[in-house]
Amino acid sequence: MEYYDVPNEPRHIKAGAVNLQMQVRRTVVVHTILAGHMARVNAARRNESGVQVMTMGQLAARLAGGLLHLIKLDVLTEVVGNTLQDIEMGELEPIKDLPGMPAAVAATFDKAWRAGIDLSVVGHPRTDALASLEQAVIQRLPASTKRPGDLVAMALQRIGHAPAVIGPLEIQGHSEMSPCWRPLLITLAGIIPVSWIAGPRHVPDWLKGSRVEVIAVPAAEPPVELFSCANQVHEVGEAFRWMRALLAKGVSASDIAIAASSPGDYDDHMFSTARDANLPIHFVHGVKALTTPDGQAAAALAEVLLKGLSQERVRRLLALMHGGPLRDVPGEWTRVLPVDAPLTSAERWERVLTRTDDADWPDGKNRTADVMELIRLLDRGTESAELAGETLLSGGQRSLWRRALREGPAQALPVTLASLRIEDGIEPAANAIWTSALALASSPRSHVWLLGLNAGRWPWRISEDRLIPDHVLPIEQLDPLPVADGDKRDLKTIVSMAQSVQISFSRRDAEGRMLGRSPLISELNEIYLDRAGTPEHAFSEADRLLARPSEFSGLPIASPAWRAGATGTATRSPRMTA
Repeated sequence: MEYYDVPNEPRHIKAGAVNLQMQVRRTVVVHTILAGHMARVNAARRNESGVQVMTMGQLAARLAGGLLHLIKLDVLTEVVGNTLQDIEMGELEPIKDLPGMPAAVAATFDKAWRAGIDLSVVGHPRTDALASLEQAVIQRLPASTKRPGDLVAMALQRIGHAPAVIGPLEIQGHSEMSPCWRPLLITLAGIIPVSWIAGPRHVPDWLKGSRVEVIAVPAAEPPVELFSCANQVHEVGEAFRWMRALLAKGVSASDIAIAASSPGDYDDHMFSTARDANLPIHFVHGVKALTTPDGQAAAALAEVLLKGLSQERVRRLLALMHGGPLRDVPGEWTRVLPVDAPLTSAERWERVLTRTDDADWPDGKNRTADVMELIRLLDRGTESAELAGETLLSGGQRSLWRRALREGPAQALPVTLASLRIEDGIEPAANAIWTSALALASSPRSHVWLLGLNAGRWPWRISEDRLIPDHVLPIEQLDPLPVADGDKRDLKTIVSMAQSVQISFSRRDAEGRMLGRSPLISELNEIYLDRAGTPEHAFSEADRLLARPSEFSGLPIASPAWRAGATGTATRSPRMTA
């Protein structure tokens, strides 16, 4: 080892520099993507190095070695879809061609693997068929992908490498752990220091008697306010008013969270309100792909393939896509098309285009052949869905198209595209977040608004598996971590680790039906909020003007003459129409 002389630096400091570069490795196991991201951010802020942040599946794969990794759910779904046609499914045979079958099978496999259940030993014709399908799927998966039980078995064989590979281990943000990972954690506790950082969370009973060190603290009791709102839109509006008030008081956006047990019920309202309020809020579970330009391009292509050719649909697709055979053609070429022609078949497109001259085209070059190549491809319908996506779409558009085709057949594109989500590009460590209760419980925040505390929605009712009902395999065995119990623990964790908590529920649903309160908040006194009430802090300009009629009346937009000019029609006074 060579040392380089530094002026005025003692020799012992130069020699000690080598020791400072040797870092102590330690591992942090988290539960969700949000918790993992925040753990990395916090380590960076503390200038820590040598910290590994991973899930239990990644930990088992790391110890098992050989570049192994846990089976990803999207890969599993794709392989299941390709394997279903080759396996006799018994009483499930009539439904195996349905669009949602691959996703249902993948979810059932994942649930059984995490519960540590071998489907082949259950002894029922339905589980026997699923076990046969499972073996066929495993053979088609890449050799580097393993089931949870396989990873644990391989990791236990290399448990002696844990001190060097894992180092001291911390379990953060967990209130439970799937049964498949428990043997590995218990065994690791006899080899390396293992700490279960529970805080005020629930501590599982299976940790008792083990060598895992449990670090718990008493649960806090922050002030909790319960609000009764008119509907979901009202709930979201009140949550954004609350967030705006906190920001006005100087609270950091990184300490604010809005959560629900099932965020999908509120996603559309949250997305539109966030845009209206012009407040950056991170969607932890991703935004709907159809709200982005790439998603709209994929939806436009799906509409043409499913509903057939028309000038309106083709124009919309051409305006959104970036590639394809017309990428070098000037965009204004569509002026050669008669505006009033529907052009609902390839023959009609060809008849119109063959009548054009070179002078009719923007660059003086007749592009009829290029346009007809695209039209004939689109005219083939859903049978050319894969080829059309690869030919006409590019970048993120093509990626979304491929994901949608993996989720189901081309005929189900409207459904599969609507279910896709992508990252929103907003940094959660510097902004408020919109998330599920599960993710928030794994990475709590100081100021929280919880939406949708209605009966039947928080906690969710326990439901049977879609393919293995309770009479085939008891749900207590297949799902030892039921969603209802998880919702209760998540609510308790979120409340006990916050400084202030606001909870809301809706009085009516979108159809106007009356809704009840969740039994989890039955002891709290509610504050009734009027839908037309005046807010102390408006979340947007429109919200502010709605609360100040006198200010709105002085604006040009409030003038009937302005509205008539904007819409192109006369506006009658309510008194005149009476």
